[in-house]
Amino acid sequence: MKHFFLNADPTLTFHTAQIQAALDACKETGGEVALSAGEWKIASLRLYSNTTLRLCAGAHVTASDNWQDYTDWKVPTTLGYAKTPRLVQEWNLPPHYLNSPITAIEAENVSVIGEEDSWIDGVDCFDPKGEEKFRGPMGMVFCKCRNVTLEGYTYKNSANWCHQLDSCTNVVMRNVTVLGGHDGINIHHCVDVLVEDCLFRTGDDCVAGYNAENVVVRRCKLNTSSSSFRIGAKNLLVEDCTFWSPCPYPHRLTGRHNTLRAFEYYALTEDIVERDSENWLIQNCTFDGLDTLIHYNYGGNFMHNARPLHDVTFRNLKISGLKGPSRLRTLPEAPLTATFENVSISWENGAPAEGMLDASEDVTLVMKNVHAEGVAADNYVPIP
Repeated sequence: MKHFFLNADPTLTFHTAQIQAALDACKETGGEVALSAGEWKIASLRLYSNTTLRLCAGAHVTASDNWQDYTDWKVPTTLGYAKTPRLVQEWNLPPHYLNSPITAIEAENVSVIGEEDSWIDGVDCFDPKGEEKFRGPMGMVFCKCRNVTLEGYTYKNSANWCHQLDSCTNVVMRNVTVLGGHDGINIHHCVDVLVEDCLFRTGDDCVAGYNAENVVVRRCKLNTSSSSFRIGAKNLLVEDCTFWSPCPYPHRLTGRHNTLRAFEYYALTEDIVERDSENWLIQNCTFDGLDTLIHYNYGGNFMHNARPLHDVTFRNLKISGLKGPSRLRTLPEAPLTATFENVSISWENGAPAEGMLDASEDVTLVMKNVHAEGVAADNYVPIP
């Protein structure tokens, strides 16, 4: 194992080559590359197996503001929609969609670890040829990796998704702060994911991904101008988390600051989704000022339709300042059971006339000790 402790050369415009030389030296044997306190400027770095990139206390890493400085290292992405002509055209996904300042491909035991006052700034890099004709590179990309650890740093102003992981196994994200930019972490096709003690204040979804399995999010704070979770997963546990709105960082396409939903379902038809979503438990959480709690519309939304959700349980929740009812709609061939247990709800502008839920007849509701302010127990769901 090799160890490098690097000092930023103030005469250099970019430190990419200096850092990459140390990472390359760790390629065969593994090791750690530590960036000392100071100001660093990078474009694209690649991490290999058994390697840690450490941001020492006071290490400040600024990514290039020129989209043409980046590369994707020919990442073999498993994001099916990125190869779908309809969505490539509709969302303006460029060939360099997965450019990033930090990339790992088919690596094992790879880590990015930050110490106190360490940060990475994606500078909201503008790309006129990028997604939606403005999004720049991803913050970090991990493709087909195993044993990924992300810990201790702040990532701000990511020009697209902050942490893009696809087809990774055993991911741990701990004590990471994400500020501004777009999605906080994306876990498409990932298995065994733990996110804990993190702070998300994001312009887009905090936690997103579909075809995931065994996902645990605990003791996190989620503040977004989109959806807190946009998720499709088998075995999802969300506990001891705090959700609130509005967010100081705008949704960059629309300028909104409100949280649309705590949970938006995600099972995109333009990809291979192998797993139905089931065994969701959301417990011991608080919510304040959100538009709605959950939105699920299987059969009516192409971003929900690849596979259904079978069951979700909301337990021990305090929900205040809610703006409207949740939607739970499905098809006869894909029944859903939704359980609400020890849940209290208050509304920003009084109880909605349509009740607490807009639910279809193929949804089985189990209500145990639920108090929705101004909503009678027989009107949780409107009469058709």
